[in-house]
Amino acid sequence: MALFIGIDQSVLHTGICILNEDASVYYLGLIEPKGLRDHERLAYIRDGLTAVLGELRFATGVMEGYSYGSVNKKFLLGEVGAVIKLALFDHCDKCFDAAPKQLKKYVTSKGSASKEEVMIAIEKQWKVVIQDDNVADAYGLARIGYEIARPCSVMRHQLDVVKMIKSKDLKKEAKPRVKRQFKDAV
Repeated sequence: MALFIGIDQSVLHTGICILNEDASVYYLGLIEPKGLRDHERLAYIRDGLTAVLGELRFATGVMEGYSYGSVNKKFLLGEVGAVIKLALFDHCDKCFDAAPKQLKKYVTSKGSASKEEVMIAIEKQWKVVIQDDNVADAYGLARIGYEIARPCSVMRHQLDVVKMIKSKDLKKEAKPRVKRQFKDAV
């Protein structure tokens, strides 16, 4: 059974959506590390992802890329992003990230859409009602993952976004390079 996952990374509200092979919802949820800071917050997010992902294997995983406009949170977002990237790497055959504007364009046809417009568009297009904008973003990301693996869209804006995202597979085969720095250990 092929599964598809979308993760809307956030320091306080990480949204997760898992879709079945027929694009129906398998799981919708949030990881909310309330009151936690630093390594405790990262461990909470990691453990939450581990609990949701378990032994599941995904055909495609898509996470939301970094929001570079976030003030004073770049390092923290990088840490959260790393936790999520590692989880996707361990559980997905293919991994991608979608910029926030790409996600909005895919769902609504406008890269500048509001969070409310994203939720409304999801309900109109796919008949899924979602009350939380983080979970809605995760749903949109999972739909992108589904589209990458099983092309079915006929909408030009969706095809354009998927084409751009597919060109950046995060899990390309890379051969580790290790340089030997010391000839002999003393």
